[in-house]
Amino acid sequence: MSIPENVFEHTSEALSAVIGSVLDDEELAQPATLASVREAVLAEVKTITVPLNRFASDDGQLLRDEIDALIDEYGGDALAVRFMRPGASELLGRLIEAGLDELGTPSVDELFQAAESGLLARLIGQGEIDDDEAQHILAELKTLMDRHGGDALAENLLDNA
Repeated sequence: MSIPENVFEHTSEALSAVIGSVLDDEELAQPATLASVREAVLAEVKTITVPLNRFASDDGQLLRDEIDALIDEYGGDALAVRFMRPGASELLGRLIEAGLDELGTPSVDELFQAAESGLLARLIGQGEIDDDEAQHILAELKTLMDRHGGDALAENLLDNA
């Protein structure tokens, strides 16, 4: 089954955070799938007695329902990274905004190249970003590029900024 490119738009912030933790967990088999994310969600569940009137508000139950619905629709072997909401820190958001102003609609890879070629230095010179934050911003951008691919549009990373 084909997965829409923007499928992450229908993923909750909470499930996206779980997916991120699964992707970052070096002990779990990679590439992570929806099935492995479901295992992580179920591993966090503790067996307790919950009154019926409180069960519907249980965050764990909401996550289980959401991941089960995604597995039903896309299959357990679908790559989890496709369902993770992109996001950038405030500082990376400044770089992305500057890249949009200068480059139009750059890909993440094009933004990375522009940052290394002087865009980031210009922002530092203008006082938008501190010099000591530059390496952190480049590392964050590289992580997002590894996760979402170099061809992903940089502007899509602003959705969670």
